[in-house]
Amino acid sequence: MDEQGARELTAITYPVGTEVLGECTFANGFARPATTFRSIMRSKTDELERSDFDTFDPNYYPFLAKPIASGAQPGTCTSKRSLDLPTLVRGGQIETWIWSDGGSVGAIFRSEENEKLTVPAGSFDALRVRIDLDLSKVFPHVPELFLKLVKPHFTIWITRREPYYVLKMAGFGRPNSKLHKNTVIELASISELTANDSKIPAELAQADSAGEQPSLQAINSGSFTQGDRKGHVTFASASTPAGELLVTRVAFSNGLATESRTLIDRGASPATVYLDDRSFTSSGGIVRKHLIFFRKAAFPGDPDKDLPADLYGADMTLGALLPRLLPQGSDEASFHVMDFSGEVNELTIHRDGMMTLALGGDDRRAIHAKLTPIVDTPILLRPLAYFFVPTFDAYFDADSSHRLLKFEGPLGPPGVPNATMLADEKLPGSEKSGLAIPRNQ
Repeated sequence: MDEQGARELTAITYPVGTEVLGECTFANGFARPATTFRSIMRSKTDELERSDFDTFDPNYYPFLAKPIASGAQPGTCTSKRSLDLPTLVRGGQIETWIWSDGGSVGAIFRSEENEKLTVPAGSFDALRVRIDLDLSKVFPHVPELFLKLVKPHFTIWITRREPYYVLKMAGFGRPNSKLHKNTVIELASISELTANDSKIPAELAQADSAGEQPSLQAINSGSFTQGDRKGHVTFASASTPAGELLVTRVAFSNGLATESRTLIDRGASPATVYLDDRSFTSSGGIVRKHLIFFRKAAFPGDPDKDLPADLYGADMTLGALLPRLLPQGSDEASFHVMDFSGEVNELTIHRDGMMTLALGGDDRRAIHAKLTPIVDTPILLRPLAYFFVPTFDAYFDADSSHRLLKFEGPLGPPGVPNATMLADEKLPGSEKSGLAIPRNQ
């Protein structure tokens, strides 16, 4: 506790020299779920690689598949304070629900064996704990039997005495990956941070800063619906010294606005410089902001990460990019996308013929295209592919601009209703007032 309330501050240093500073704030005390989170990552050369800011209110997460329970712990701030570890050390079982952009995930902790464990931080009397994940709320339409067969799990080792340090974690790898099939993280050292005397609060101030507000030119706009959510989407661009800035803003009828930004440098590899996602309240206050640079230094745990040249952000700014990615002279093309988790996926875009599309009081000749992720699915999971491998339908103006006229598909985790974007009948004018970015009040 300090003058700013209940907070947990963390500092993580990777072997490559990258440092991550984080802050979880508990406005209602440590006994209740965290209310905000801020984090920044700087490389060994002191370049900003990513930053994250979250206000943990489900109303600010418009693409969740299921409502979030009031007692669920935010994933980025789940810590030993929120878990009944004494019961676990006594041989009991504990359960909790954690949530993030992907929805709620259940975690069942089961004590296994007592061990003498040596890690870089020293030798300890440790308890090995198995953690099984309940994905039923992330995949609400997947048969329960399948979820039981493929239930993921990982293992942690904790000290058997307070303050219950996590000594080791194993099992975060991906079975089909050539690298990190069974990633292991070990505790290197133990020290305490003094909040008032550290540089963390000042460093973290940029995580929730709105930053510069460029002058934007609207290039497309339309209505947006997803289930009972309605809004209006605007696609815009701006020329900057570092490249072309693309901005997609969705203003929801409840006052919430989300804004995706991506900076494109055609001469770079990958073509995307960074991805920036923000959310604003009706009063203009920023409540979420995530920034990641598309370079290897942003992934200190995977310095050999493959970042293809045709890599773009897996977010709403694709609506401005898709007309450029529509295959010309062939029926099919492909490109890669990446989200804030660092997951890189390949998408194919397949021309599926011409059709007439009703747009307001006008009928437009449109090119229909299908977007499909290329997913290397393990044999055991292939029966589930129907449930978690999405497909998208895009319709482009037949004229040379190939303006995106309509888009349909699931935006968010499995189980969310399909989203539909339908372009306005006329192209947006040159006025910029509708693209003004709200400032913090």
